[in-house]
Order: sequence, then structure tokens, then C-alpha cells
Amino acid sequence: MTYVGRMRRLLALLVAAVVLVAAALLIDRLLRASAEDRVADELAAAVEVDGAPDVTVEGFPFLTQLAAGELDSVRARADAVATEGVRLLDVTAHARGVTVEEPATAGRLDLDGTLPDEELQQLVDEEVDGVTVASAADGVHLSTEVLGLDLALVAAPEVADGGISVRVTSVRLGGAELDTDDLAPLVGEDLLELQLDVPDLPLGLQLVDVVPADGGLRLSLTGEDVVLAAP
Repeated sequence: MTYVGRMRRLLALLVAAVVLVAAALLIDRLLRASAEDRVADELAAAVEVDGAPDVTVEGFPFLTQLAAGELDSVRARADAVATEGVRLLDVTAHARGVTVEEPATAGRLDLDGTLPDEELQQLVDEEVDGVTVASAADGVHLSTEVLGLDLALVAAPEVADGGISVRVTSVRLGGAELDTDDLAPLVGEDLLELQLDVPDLPLGLQLVDVVPADGGLRLSLTGEDVVLAAP
């Protein structure tokens, strides 16, 4: 074979290799998009989602994960997620070890979402009457009246017994700062440390952390072997 012939053959092999790589990348991308759509559909069926959840399958190549029957890492976000018991805003989720077969399950799922003040207000109303709630970065602000005077409380939220404990750390009555022990005989211990049940969390997840923020509480949920489908 002449030099020119060898060069032509080499060039043809290179072109074929490039075409095969491009085809493999295209197939990888198409299958990844299909998997993202399927996970999004299953999530939307499992919980009430505002709009379509944005799902991203991480890791490259995707084909090797598909062959193994498990996706290493899947991230999702949605404007809002609701169950019969609670509604969360600005929701982000990270699932690891997501199985390919239906229904998809996640070996571990971490989810963060904001419980808005209107939802928090409903939980507080179930425990005490006449208390208004407003969350901020420094804590949960509670306001009411005692003996005709404005009572302003700042409370620190934390996880307790699977729900939220709201413990008062600062008290102002009629503009004067008081010690919480001095207030207890007037309002009772229940107002100084509210125990709030958060029912029916998405996908059966457990509450593990709560952080106050402007307009609500940022909740962190987690679970293992979570079924990403309607119950």
C-alpha cells in the first residue's frame, strides 16, 4: 500500500472514530434527558409540585450508570412542593443511588425547603390562640397582648421529637424587656416553648434541621430507601 493509500485509510479510521464518539455522546445525552424526565414525572406523581420539577442527573458517562441499574447522583428543584399536611417553597433535593427500574427509589434523599410564615402560623394556631407569627434571620417573632400590653417574643426553633420546638429567648412587654421566668405566670409555659407537629412530610422524610429565615423556616429533611413515586 502506498503512502497516500495509508494516509487515506488512517483518515477514514479517524473520521469513523469521531463519528462513533459523537454518536455515543448523543445517545448518552438523549438517554440522560429521558431519565431526567422520568424522575421528574415520578416526583410530580408522588407529591404536589408547582410546575415541572427541574431534574439533573449528574455523572459522566450516563450509559455506564444505566448499565449498572443505578444513578449515582440526581438533583432536583421546584418552586413549591405540597402534601396534605405541609407546603414547602424553594425546594431543592439531592438523591443518591437512584434505581433505574420503576418505581425509582433513592438509597438516600436529602431535601431542603422553606416552611412559609402562613404555614407556620397554622401550626402555631393549633397550639395557642391570638399569637401572630413572623420569621426572621434572628428567630421566630411572636406577638400578642397580655393585660392590655403588647407582648413581643423572639424564639429559637429547633428539631424536637420529629417536630419543631419554638423556645422563647427574648421577651418585651409594653416596651420593657423581661426575663422569661417572670413571664411564665402570666402566659403559661406553653407559650414559652411551643411544640409544633409537622404532619405528612414529603415522601415520608424525617425532619433533621430547622433554620429561621426571613419569611419562614428553612427545613432540612432526609430519608433512606425512599420510593420516588406515589404511595
